[in-house]
Amino acid sequence: MKRILLSLIFTVGALMQAQAQNEKYVRAMEGAIGKLRYTASKEDLQEAANQFERISAVETSEWLPNYWAAYAYAMLAFNQTEAGQKDALLDKADNFYRKAVAQQPDNDELMVLQAYLAQTRMTVDPQNRWQQYGGIAQTALASAQKKNPDNPRTFLLRGQSLFFTPEQFGGGKAVAKPVLQQSAEKFATFKPISSIYPNWGSDTAKYFLSQCDGK
Repeated sequence: MKRILLSLIFTVGALMQAQAQNEKYVRAMEGAIGKLRYTASKEDLQEAANQFERISAVETSEWLPNYWAAYAYAMLAFNQTEAGQKDALLDKADNFYRKAVAQQPDNDELMVLQAYLAQTRMTVDPQNRWQQYGGIAQTALASAQKKNPDNPRTFLLRGQSLFFTPEQFGGGKAVAKPVLQQSAEKFATFKPISSIYPNWGSDTAKYFLSQCDGK
């Protein structure tokens, strides 16, 4: 009886410790995710990226820290003007992306992230990089939409791409607007699995829609 009682005490103690560690992990992730706004400063983005790196080094079995680290570095790259620095940041993003894919090989959010990384690579030199990275982005988005037709980020990235594509090549605001509207509609009903699951893009969709309306 004494052994059974001791076993129960140790089991309960282990469960309580695991729960406390999980709550600490979630709080740390939430704090870093909160910095990743579309209008965030470079300083906030870098701080978030650093936090995700630290979390990923501790929570090695979790894919979300790697996912968010990749996304944070992609956001930093998108806001960088110097080509070499853009590519250096995207190299970091790719490293975390590959780690996340190794953990979650068939995840639509990672397919969307792959497209985002490819699109950001194109911004370094659109004319010379379109052929290489344009196909990667399109294929990744097609796979993501097939996997999860309700993911609003697939429509967002398609809309963004069309927004920046010249009219003579099939893009422009008028073409982008209905795709961005679809994204906004999907965001209105989208519910992330948890507070630390991918949930970005709603504010971006609203911004680009306002630009399509000329506001």
